[in-house]
Amino acid sequence: MTKDVEARLADLERKLEELSDREAIRNIIHRYCRAADRCDLEAFKACYWPDGHDDHGFFGGNAHEFCDYVIPVLRKIEASIHAITNTVIDLKGDRAFCESQWSVVHRLRNPEGDGFLDYWHQGRYIDIFEKRGGEWRILCRSTASDMDRLVRTKDMRAIMDQFAGLEKRGPGSQSGRGARHPNDPVYVGFDLPTIVQTRDPMPDLWAAFYALDKVL
Repeated sequence: MTKDVEARLADLERKLEELSDREAIRNIIHRYCRAADRCDLEAFKACYWPDGHDDHGFFGGNAHEFCDYVIPVLRKIEASIHAITNTVIDLKGDRAFCESQWSVVHRLRNPEGDGFLDYWHQGRYIDIFEKRGGEWRILCRSTASDMDRLVRTKDMRAIMDQFAGLEKRGPGSQSGRGARHPNDPVYVGFDLPTIVQTRDPMPDLWAAFYALDKVL
């Protein structure tokens, strides 16, 4: 094998390892979002090293203690959605410095009437990841908040289900309802075909959307 071929193979191995590291880091960032929204405590902790640190503004301290604190807090509200975009990863050996934009909606029941208060806020996670024994996890996380808004809204899913007659078919008939751990469909995994249902199509799908406009 010539030195040129050896050099090219070594370069390919280096690039492959870097791509693998980047994908592993992105995987943790995305699994963090799933764990938060499903309130899956063990999956949430698995994103951090036990000696990690998290400063979320409303909590600053040991990362696993943050998990123990925040998952019960999230379980008290109706739902949450964490979405990640624009992840930038700078690798340096077994550490990585990362910036990820987040868009989060926390849905609270309106204490003054029916419907919800959707607290929608956006910002960035500023992270240091560390690789130990071939595994990447968050070692240090801080947040930077950039934008916030509060939206008052009705329970549109319930209105859609009512219009389609789904509420008359009993529990489990409602379309597309997410749930907390372990009851969300994502935990079925490859057994998903066992829970899918056969549904009659709605006679007029857009009429249901026009019905929503009447209650807002």
